Amino acid sequence: MLFSEKIKQLRISSGKLQKDLAKAIGVDVPAYSRYEHGERRPKREQVLRLARLFKTDPDELIAAWLADEAYSRIAHDKMASRAATLLNDMLAGNESPESEDKENTMSDSRDSVERDIVFRMGRATMPHIEQGDAATVMNHIESESIDCIVTTPPYWRRRTQGTESISATTADEFINQLLQTMAQARRVLKPQGSLWLNMGDDTTDGFVQGIPWRVVLAMMDRQGWQLVNEVVWNKTTTSPQGSHDHLRKVHEFMFHLVKNDDFYYNDEELRHTYGLIVRNDDKGRKKSGKVKEQYLQPEVGHGMVPGDVWTIGVQRSGIAHYCVAPDMLYRLPIVATCPRGGIVLDPYCGTGTACKIAYEMNRRSIGIDINPDYVKRARASIELKPLSLF
Repeated sequence: MLFSEKIKQLRISSGKLQKDLAKAIGVDVPAYSRYEHGERRPKREQVLRLARLFKTDPDELIAAWLADEAYSRIAHDKMASRAATLLNDMLAGNESPESEDKENTMSDSRDSVERDIVFRMGRATMPHIEQGDAATVMNHIESESIDCIVTTPPYWRRRTQGTESISATTADEFINQLLQTMAQARRVLKPQGSLWLNMGDDTTDGFVQGIPWRVVLAMMDRQGWQLVNEVVWNKTTTSPQGSHDHLRKVHEFMFHLVKNDDFYYNDEELRHTYGLIVRNDDKGRKKSGKVKEQYLQPEVGHGMVPGDVWTIGVQRSGIAHYCVAPDMLYRLPIVATCPRGGIVLDPYCGTGTACKIAYEMNRRSIGIDINPDYVKRARASIELKPLSLF
């Protein structure tokens, strides 16, 4: 039984209400409800409080909580059964010569996967683009070798044409599969590195599913990520939507996440680049007679301080049902959080926008996509573009 199901059963058996339990452990009712739905995990001390409230064995409830954590991390991995067997042996101290030999054989098999992509790249700035599943290819990247990850994963239920990296049939499956990639992202990211995750939401039967926030909250709760900013990307232009009972969706989120509070951030370069973008945009709008609404603070120090709403138009492509990530949506994160000579990674690179920008900025980069047509286009577009010296 999963931990979420366990506490729901205990609550019902005890006759208690969610609002009473939420107040007792110091959270609001929606947060507690997410615990029972398995969308978030309480802290250990909150689990102990629940055990006292339910008058149940605290050790048993903590054990269920720990088992749920392990299950959520490996359940959808094809090696889950083998990992569970090894974990059971490790916890039971079952290390007879026979089992030790078997484990060594398995270990040798796992260790035969070479993590050497960054080593093979050398110092060349030509992007390294791989075709394959994001989490699988990232397993070949050395730990703590990447400075900046910027990516747009496949949209839940909205991008079904052609080959996609995530083949989930439910929202929970989608979130768990994406978390596998995010776990690899945390492993390969340097301690001072940053992850920028662009995600759009889905509306099912007229109701917003909250996919971006459900993913990010799971990353924070289960994997230890820290959220620096949630940027609202105001796309300015979107496809017409014929609904008469809810608003037209014109935004997506760009989440800036880090592993700890000592992360690299070039505020001066970010202000300078953002100021150039705004001034150039204003010139174009003045010529056309349009007025631009600014989401900026006054100039401080070396330039404008960007706000957390970015107005950037959607960039069309020659591929049916597919839009290219706008240049500036990726350029600003790279400017801010990838030092000169650093490495940018996009595990869902599509046609290679992040790699192309990194190349122009004299950064090394790695792009991954499972779609062979996208990979071909990414390589072609970058090879045709000369290296910028600036």
